[in-house]
Amino acid sequence: MSESRDLVSYKHTDHMTLIQRQEPSHWYLRDGRPFHEIAKKDASGNRPVTLADARKVLAFPSVTNVLGVLAKPGLDAWKIEQGIMAALTLPRRADEPLDSFAHRVVADMGEQVEKAADLGSAIHNACEVYAINKQVPTDPRLRELFEPWRQWFDENVERIACVEQVFVHPEHGYAGRVDMVALLKSGSATGQPGAPYWAVVDFKTQKVKRSAKGEPKPVFYETWPLQLAAYREAARASGARNITGLVSVVIDSTQPAPVHIKVWNSPSRTGQDCSMQNGASGGQRNQDYFGSFVAALALWKYVKSYDPVHPGLSCERPELN
Repeated sequence: MSESRDLVSYKHTDHMTLIQRQEPSHWYLRDGRPFHEIAKKDASGNRPVTLADARKVLAFPSVTNVLGVLAKPGLDAWKIEQGIMAALTLPRRADEPLDSFAHRVVADMGEQVEKAADLGSAIHNACEVYAINKQVPTDPRLRELFEPWRQWFDENVERIACVEQVFVHPEHGYAGRVDMVALLKSGSATGQPGAPYWAVVDFKTQKVKRSAKGEPKPVFYETWPLQLAAYREAARASGARNITGLVSVVIDSTQPAPVHIKVWNSPSRTGQDCSMQNGASGGQRNQDYFGSFVAALALWKYVKSYDPVHPGLSCERPELN
């Protein structure tokens, strides 16, 4: 699961500013401790950590913080859809000014996004608890959405190395919380023939759409293998060099249905990255997912003018006349 999502606040001005986006705030200290919030100066509570705060302690960005520098057309399209649906389904009040109605539409859209995030978090937490102690959720609706994942887990996971653990890559200067590192059995359910293999596994909840024939159409976003590869290399940097696999598990949050698996690489001694979707034709194709993540990290450092590994080196953008 993704570690963070864009924070959205709503602001009314004469220019009818509707959405003000704030930077993702997930950061980690060099020892792996989360650095997501910091106390307010007036002692009234905490606030999200900003880039300025991170600079003071040379904090490392999270993997999802780094990948936030990349465009995500699929996710952006989903957010636009939520806005359109909110505008079409929310009744406009009599004599309501357009800007007031627009703000209510944005607020309604935000509520829908929050509801989806809350359900996703609940399913994700249920997976985490079960992986640790085999306890199933008591809420009936949550349990029926969780059950297909439980079946996949029992059939395909041979051993757990860690759940929700932070790994730090000191050389590249980033960190991230991994959903699960597990020894997966071989077989068609994992998409990998041969011997069991260690893999980084990430759980994603999704409102899986269906075709006219009722066939599920899960979406596997292009940044997911970059995220997994970054986690894997951080785990390897900590000494876990036997991890080879990158696996995404999509859980349908609309109805109980079999989970959707994508194995992004084939385990090998060299750890070479390949891409394969179960049942897809055309076999596998080589991809340097970690190399792509490192490129995104370099872009992130350039955009932010910040390198926690080499703080003395300038990453500032040139001034144009």
